[in-house]
Amino acid sequence: MAAFDTLQVTTELVSAGIERNQAESIAKSIAKVQGDTVTKDYLDLRLEQIRAEMKDGFHALRQEMSDMRQDINFTKWTNKTILVMLGIITSALIKIAFFH
Repeated sequence: MAAFDTLQVTTELVSAGIERNQAESIAKSIAKVQGDTVTKDYLDLRLEQIRAEMKDGFHALRQEMSDMRQDINFTKWTNKTILVMLGIITSALIKIAFFH
């Protein structure tokens, strides 16, 4: 977007019959409002940045979930192993206590 030319607007307003001080005030007001205006290019750029941030965030989340699945699977395997070992120990203790 081109820069707002307050001098040109002031000159055009004066040429149209508006007093110079009023024309300057109008031009300054327009420039101030225009300075707060967001362009389509800026919005497009921000949208792309946000999409990229979201994509990175989703990728990190997927990786975390994958890591958690591995941890859960390891925990399940460990728990099953412990249960089998407890079963073996319990069987051995029963044999020792009752069949010795």
